[in-house]
Amino acid sequence: MAVFALLSLSLQRSPVVRRLEGLLLSLTAPGLQVLHAGGDAVKRVWRGYVWLVGVQRENELLKKRLAEAEQMEARYQEALKALQRLEALLDLKRQLALPVIGARIIAYDPSLWSRAVIIDQGRSAGVEPGQAVVAPAGIVGRVVEAYPRHAKVMLIVDRLSGADALIQRTRIRGILQGRGANRSALEYVPKSADVQVGDVVISSGLGGVYPAGLVFGKVSAVNKRGAGVFQEVEVTPAVDLSTVEEVLVVKSAKLALTP
Repeated sequence: MAVFALLSLSLQRSPVVRRLEGLLLSLTAPGLQVLHAGGDAVKRVWRGYVWLVGVQRENELLKKRLAEAEQMEARYQEALKALQRLEALLDLKRQLALPVIGARIIAYDPSLWSRAVIIDQGRSAGVEPGQAVVAPAGIVGRVVEAYPRHAKVMLIVDRLSGADALIQRTRIRGILQGRGANRSALEYVPKSADVQVGDVVISSGLGGVYPAGLVFGKVSAVNKRGAGVFQEVEVTPAVDLSTVEEVLVVKSAKLALTP
């Protein structure tokens, strides 16, 4: 306040006042400059803080939008894959000559000694024990137990599973026997029979369970050096039994494929 008072007095052009004014200004100017610089620094820090807060909010908004876009993409891809699987099932349904029931696998048997799944269709939909269960890639298994709204399906790799089968290329017959895990074997094939790795193994239609001509899998190993008169033929299922989701249950035991 003294500085401003002297400044007002300097208007009277008093030499003494002007000298005092000059002295006070020389003493106070550095302090005023420091205060001015400090004020500018505070303003810059405040602007920077406000800017950073705005950037952080914008970054959070962009992250949220990105997560939403990724979720939408995941839902789209899942819907697309489901549509492709259903189209494949419809193609298989057109090939089969008899009525079928569409079903979804809803659970896997946790037992270490059996390979089975639970489907979401049962007696109320026409599912009965003994009916074949198939997928677009080939045979899955057969119904062994039916409940009002669910059914248990024994997979072709179950150790209790067996079915008449043949090598598609040579028409050599054998019994496809489950071996657990994801393996099966074509039993009772003579050592003299022509069997090669890569041969396709199909259902013969005998036994009244599986449609004739559907694929069980492919020969993955052949061993003719073992004891006995039969060779060892390992078969890998055509259907990935650990990932299959939708299947068809064939309603009749008298099965055939349309030409």
